[in-house]
Amino acid sequence: MGMACQRTGESDVTRTGDGVLRLGTVEVVDTVARAVAPTGRPLVLEGLRGSVDLTGADQTTADLSFVRRGRGDSREAGQSVLEGISITESGTEAEYTYTLEAEETDYAAVDIQGQVPRAAALRIDRLSGGVHIDGVDGALTIDHEHGDVDVQQAAAPVEATIRNGDLQVAFRSVPAEGDMLLETANGDIHLGLPPSAAAQVDAQTDVGTIRTQGLAFGAEQFVPINAGARYDAQLGEGGPTIELRTQNGSITLRSVTPSDTTESAPEPATVPSTDTIMAPQPDAAPADTMSPDTMQADTTAADTTS
Repeated sequence: MGMACQRTGESDVTRTGDGVLRLGTVEVVDTVARAVAPTGRPLVLEGLRGSVDLTGADQTTADLSFVRRGRGDSREAGQSVLEGISITESGTEAEYTYTLEAEETDYAAVDIQGQVPRAAALRIDRLSGGVHIDGVDGALTIDHEHGDVDVQQAAAPVEATIRNGDLQVAFRSVPAEGDMLLETANGDIHLGLPPSAAAQVDAQTDVGTIRTQGLAFGAEQFVPINAGARYDAQLGEGGPTIELRTQNGSITLRSVTPSDTTESAPEPATVPSTDTIMAPQPDAAPADTMSPDTMQADTTAADTTS
């Protein structure tokens, strides 16, 4: 009976180079290019799974490449999935949205990459996939289930809520107002702040440690909570409140300068810490695990097998 529920036979399952199981032995890929002038509106990317890699640039248009991926047990099956992936655009005075949908969501994915106006505000609401944003000065909102988030050279409020994955956010400058939330159910949080920044930090982990590196906090309050801890502190004077929340993971607050905001978060074992706060940590719990102002062009790439 169980075999009758499968879409196809055993050949429908394959593995990546590192052993991750995926549906479909053949992957068919094409790239759809789109461009839009947000003209002050937030740019919204929503739907399906897939990575997002965007860089801020001194330009007025968002130039995006949507890499559509369809998988199947044959090239024909993969092509059928790919043809069922749609990219719908809709614009209002409040925002401009790209909505990604598929007839067979389990076999479909879309990676998004490109450049956006440096001042653009972004909202990303997807099922899963890594997110990397670099050099975007506008407000960022990220909401998805699975995948790491890496934001570099931020200069406006950032909100990120994910279920599984690490969060890394480094500010070039912290806005004077606009409270923020960085939250993951299972994963570590790394927050980079300039030493001259002003912000109220409210950090809590249910299972893990809290560390500070190179920042001079005042009005500190530290309370161990079961296998984790809560830490409240003030950096500078005034500023927004930044909430950091993880159920299962550690939190690091570190000093950054404009020259090092694009670097990866340092590992505590190799980077000296000027002030480290440790919370008791038993054996870690298992982690759960077309509108007139747009342009478009389509290009097709070859199918791949794995």
